[in-house]
Amino acid sequence: MAAKPTNRRAAAGVPGRISMHEVAAQAGCSRSAVSLALRGHPSIPPATRERIEAAASRLGYRKNPLVAALMRVRRNRAAETTIQAPLAFVSSHVPPETWRHAATHRRFHAAACARAVERGFSLDEFSLGDPDMRPERLRALLKARGIHGLLVAPLPGEQTHLNLDVTDFATVGLGVSVKEPGIDRVSDDHFFGAKLAFEHCLALGYRRIGLAIAANISRRLENRWWSGFLVAQQHLPPQARVPALMPETREEIPPLLNAWIARRQVDAVVFSIRNEDEMARAPARVGLVSLSVHDATGKVAGIRQNERRVGEAAIDLLIEKLHRWDTGANAAPTLHLVPGTWSDGLSAPGAGKNRRGLV
Repeated sequence: MAAKPTNRRAAAGVPGRISMHEVAAQAGCSRSAVSLALRGHPSIPPATRERIEAAASRLGYRKNPLVAALMRVRRNRAAETTIQAPLAFVSSHVPPETWRHAATHRRFHAAACARAVERGFSLDEFSLGDPDMRPERLRALLKARGIHGLLVAPLPGEQTHLNLDVTDFATVGLGVSVKEPGIDRVSDDHFFGAKLAFEHCLALGYRRIGLAIAANISRRLENRWWSGFLVAQQHLPPQARVPALMPETREEIPPLLNAWIARRQVDAVVFSIRNEDEMARAPARVGLVSLSVHDATGKVAGIRQNERRVGEAAIDLLIEKLHRWDTGANAAPTLHLVPGTWSDGLSAPGAGKNRRGLV
């Protein structure tokens, strides 16, 4: 006769992880038999395996992928790999490769891949933008491959909803774009970056400092760049605060730029993105600053986001969540912010000086 259930935590209403010992007690067999059955080992008779699987299902037992992978390595000591378990990098762009067009996203991914390997994991790429990859199929594929940790790439355009049920998966988002479902995210500190850029413009002698940003980009980033800029402006008298140039899309900025500069008597422009052709349309006397400087050539002044640290921190958080078996959407998701740093550049030589970069 099978033993009575021993899931005292569940009976007492106390949350906790179901152990293999409890499954064994429920199925009336040994713990080793449970381990072999759940791995589909041929030494366990089909009838016994079915009884064990039924007991595991009733108790809500879920295998810890990290422990399972570690045991696989121990059982196969001849294997040269140190990979514990695979993680998934999930993107949503259409076509699937489009996310690679953004240098920031490429650097997030490269840093995350390197960190995963350093921690003994792999990071496999999957795309919801692939026309053959439906959300249900992706979930089934991830489970079939034993993947329980998802690193979500920044969503395309103004998309804020990840079209994937993350139940049973530990999930972390890169950037702030994923609003639903509620998942933990790691992002550049855009508020800090905009404030820091404004303060450095003041230190360079600029006094009529303006922000050029597309409204759709601002919304995507929860208006964090704009907010940082507005807070930094409070150090100036009201008459010295320049209203932002904020059309709906970035394509609308270039034709409006010089008229706005002249009307507001702007002597320095902080751009939300780096596009040298668009920035260089400003008069040579105007200092140009980017909130997304991608290299250290000294040509463009502005904020260098720490994409490497964002990618590393996202992987660290994801592995931590896996160890805790913290899966599914969160009622109160966390946002981890990584500050950028200021980088001097020829595009902002100081007030009263013509640019030597971006001319």
